[in-house]
Amino acid sequence: MFTFLKKIFQKGELRHKIIFTLGMLFVFRIGSAVTIPAINSAKLSSGLETTGILAIMNMLGGGSLERFSLFSLGVSPYITASIIIELLSMDVIPTLTQWREEGETGRKKKDRVTRYVTVILAAVQAFSLTYAFDKSYGILRESTPLSYAYVVIIMVAGAMFAMWMGDQITNKGIGNGVSLLIFTGIVSNLPTSFITVFNTLVVTNQGTQKLVMGALNYGLFVLLYLLIVVFVVYNEGANRKIPIVYATNSNPMMRTKDGTHMPIKINTSGVIPVIFASSVLATPLTVSQLIGNTNVSNMIQKICTYNQPVQYPIGFVLYLVLIVAFSFFYANLQIDAEKISGDLRKNGGSIPGVRSGIETQNYIKKVLNRVTVVGSIFLLIVAVIPIMIPVIWKTVANSAVTLYGTGLIIVTGVALETVNQIKTHLTRKEYRGYIRR
Repeated sequence: MFTFLKKIFQKGELRHKIIFTLGMLFVFRIGSAVTIPAINSAKLSSGLETTGILAIMNMLGGGSLERFSLFSLGVSPYITASIIIELLSMDVIPTLTQWREEGETGRKKKDRVTRYVTVILAAVQAFSLTYAFDKSYGILRESTPLSYAYVVIIMVAGAMFAMWMGDQITNKGIGNGVSLLIFTGIVSNLPTSFITVFNTLVVTNQGTQKLVMGALNYGLFVLLYLLIVVFVVYNEGANRKIPIVYATNSNPMMRTKDGTHMPIKINTSGVIPVIFASSVLATPLTVSQLIGNTNVSNMIQKICTYNQPVQYPIGFVLYLVLIVAFSFFYANLQIDAEKISGDLRKNGGSIPGVRSGIETQNYIKKVLNRVTVVGSIFLLIVAVIPIMIPVIWKTVANSAVTLYGTGLIIVTGVALETVNQIKTHLTRKEYRGYIRR
């Protein structure tokens, strides 16, 4: 470990990249702790609750939403805009589909459109959140159109600045910028969560027996947490390798083949299906909570409440079904079997025992679907854990256990990706002398 860190800081360029990344993350965390001036902090501290879709946004922003900070929206508008543009590129809007096939030039055009959509979504989200929280809790010092405009402008500016910082980290730092911002937000809540669980389980004023039992329960909680981390790390690093061979000589009589493989992650879709499923159910649930106690809102609550399996089993089952459905959808969105098959044919590659063309395409789809079955089961386990543990183990605080789910997958995935990038950078530096320029 210490040798690895020593190698990192011995490399000047890599050291500068890491310092730049840490500086950007520090600025993001400072902004996440500063409440917008027009917001009444006393109202926030009096019990402002974030539930439903708001809880997801608050988790991704490291608690910035519940403080109504400069970065209240975080990078969630940018993520939503990216997903929307990607979905519309799937033969929905011809122009976007064409850009998708143009390579780097098309990607830049899509990025420009994504940023425009981000501004629109950020403005809509900012106004909706400000209006809803002001009507429910009276968070604004003055409920005037000017105050609304002031808060909305700051929140939109904060979202765009967060997106800009993510781009700067990606281009000048180390790792994926947007992912690291989310990673930092989630990790920042870890100490608070563990302290909350400790204060819940370990009671110091009710005798020695209660103290010992509380300490044992807390030790069990930490052990369970570590086991889940190991489980997530193992599954995030698991791949299904499809063998690929390439012809190395144009002369059929002298043709030889070089072998390689195409890795397909077991969890190809990452955490996106869990976030999608949560968002689909949480959005109408959040709206129903704002409109009050009516027959319609009660029906929505029965159908869309997914985190209380005993009281609302329909919402819980629907949540699981949506995770599986989104897993298959996003996996096939991420891996285009037709494009891969075409690229293999153009470059003289093939899968041993499989004909080029449509048979290769069908084979990749078959393998991907089989892998996605295992990946969706993994996501179901990780998603169910934070919901079922409070039911089984009632003494554990719900707020702390939520880190088991989506947050833990995000943290683990980003950490592994960043470490791999650092290792790749170190390897490239060590072998630079052998690379012909």
